[in-house]
Amino acid sequence: MRFHKLAIGLIMAGLIAGLGYKGYDEFTSQANEPAVSIATDDSVLGGLEVGQRAPGFALETVEGEMLSLADYEGRQVVLNFWASWCPPCREELPELIAFGEETGIPVLGVNATKNERRGKQDVDAFLQEVPVSFPVLLDEEGAVEKTYRVVALPTTYVIGADGVITAKQVGPVDFDWLRDKTK
Repeated sequence: MRFHKLAIGLIMAGLIAGLGYKGYDEFTSQANEPAVSIATDDSVLGGLEVGQRAPGFALETVEGEMLSLADYEGRQVVLNFWASWCPPCREELPELIAFGEETGIPVLGVNATKNERRGKQDVDAFLQEVPVSFPVLLDEEGAVEKTYRVVALPTTYVIGADGVITAKQVGPVDFDWLRDKTK
């Protein structure tokens, strides 16, 4: 019995020593490899970027009408992707409303309807609470969100009269940012 305990103890000590050596060997071999740089470029977040042509799309509004980005051809447009459950989206909504009303620059709110728990029903309930003065488009299949490669909500694009993206913001926007980017 005493021999078995001694044998098991030696085996365990050998395993621990082997694992320790293996870990040290891996550590020292990685020390010679160059470090991976941390990206500081906003483009790693994904999505379309400033200077790219804004893809066209057509979506149904909450009122049931079809609306197309082409309907605004030749005009500057603010395109905002949002969801009713998103706190930053709720925070920026008054800024978008005020901006659209005061400047006359069209604001299009694209709701990420496929991400809403109850779909259009959640959007309708939210808009009863917070009425907006700009068109709310329902991206029920997530096709436009995917085309624009939206990775976070809210995401706002400013599209120039020539159809090219002139500004982008991942996260909430305010009136001053909108005014500055639409000059």
